[in-house]
Amino acid sequence: MNLHADADHPALPPLGLTWGIKRSFVRYLSSLPDAQVSATDGAEIVEGSLFNFQPDGGSFDAATRTGVLRFRGDVRLSGHYGMMFVQLLDPWVEFTADGAVLTIGEPGVDTRYPLATLQAAPDSPVDAEGGRLWEGVQTALSAEGSETFNDQYPAGQPMDPLFIRIPATA
Repeated sequence: MNLHADADHPALPPLGLTWGIKRSFVRYLSSLPDAQVSATDGAEIVEGSLFNFQPDGGSFDAATRTGVLRFRGDVRLSGHYGMMFVQLLDPWVEFTADGAVLTIGEPGVDTRYPLATLQAAPDSPVDAEGGRLWEGVQTALSAEGSETFNDQYPAGQPMDPLFIRIPATA
C-alpha cells in the first residue's frame, strides 16, 4: 500500500483493517478464467487488490497494548470451478501480552479461528490525524490459516503486511 501521496502530505489507509492477503495469490487467482472476487457487508476492494474491512467496535488499551479490535465484512475469492474457495468473514485483531492474532468467523457459527499471527512494530500504534495507526504489520499463517488456503501455504508462511487505522475513541 502506498501510504505516502507525496513527502509533504502522507496518505493514510482508509479507516479499518486493510490487507492484500497475499498479492501473489490474488494475481494468480485473477489469471483464472472463472475467477471471482467479492467484498460485501462492510468490506470493499481498494487500490485494485487490497481489501478493507470497516471498524466494528472493540477496545484497545494503549498502556498495556492489549484488547480486541473488531472489523466487519465478507471477502470471497474463488476459482477452479469451485475447487478453490477462500472466505474472510468479519476479522478481529486480538492483542495480548503474548502477541497478536487475526481471527475470522465462520458463516452460521459463533466460533472464530486464528487465521494469522501478527507482528506489529514495537512503537505501534502511532497517532495519525486523530486516530491510531498500525503500519505494515507483518503476518504469518496459523495452522488453521493454512487449512483456509487448502494447505497450499504452510503454517508460518509470511503473507502480505496489513494496516489498521481506527478512530482515537475506539
